[in-house]
Amino acid sequence: MLNNTEIAYWANEGATAEIDFVIQLGSNIIPVEVKASTNLKAKSLPVYRQKFNPKLAVRSSLADYRKTEELYDIPLYALGELEQILDID
Repeated sequence: MLNNTEIAYWANEGATAEIDFVIQLGSNIIPVEVKASTNLKAKSLPVYRQKFNPKLAVRSSLADYRKTEELYDIPLYALGELEQILDID
């Protein structure tokens, strides 16, 4: 559970890309993009990742769990367990 975790929002200049939540877990700054369905196509998360090169990123939707390199696809129902899923100190 993300107790006492500050949550921020990010948008680039012109607001053409935005990240729903940016959180810090340990020394990691993690962008979290939330999608309302199983559609995983989004331009904002790749824009953020290219600009800031975070160690990992999270996309949450109605799609099943999947991990590819540093991108975690986490079902919406599992976001309450984000710290355990990412296994970050």
